[in-house]
Amino acid sequence: MNFIEKLQNKPKKIRTLILWVSSGIVMLIVVSIWLCCFSTNNNDGNMKSNFKKTELPSLLESIKQDFLIFKEKISASLKEIKEQTTKLEELDGGQEAE
Repeated sequence: MNFIEKLQNKPKKIRTLILWVSSGIVMLIVVSIWLCCFSTNNNDGNMKSNFKKTELPSLLESIKQDFLIFKEKISASLKEIKEQTTKLEELDGGQEAE
């Protein structure tokens, strides 16, 4: 009998336990390989210099910019609504005169 046939003949609880243990072992191997590769890439300092070169705006600055853009759009929309209202009032006033 080969390994798979022996495994198929075992009770369901043991097969489930073997599944979880083997999945955990494979996961540990993959994560450890990933961490080793990440640490070797991180040691050369290129990552740190790249982060220093690209300065990102702070959260507060970003919120201020978004608020200013939102404020401009709202004021433009209000001006447009005011113009539309004025046009409608002129049309309504012209119809009442007739």
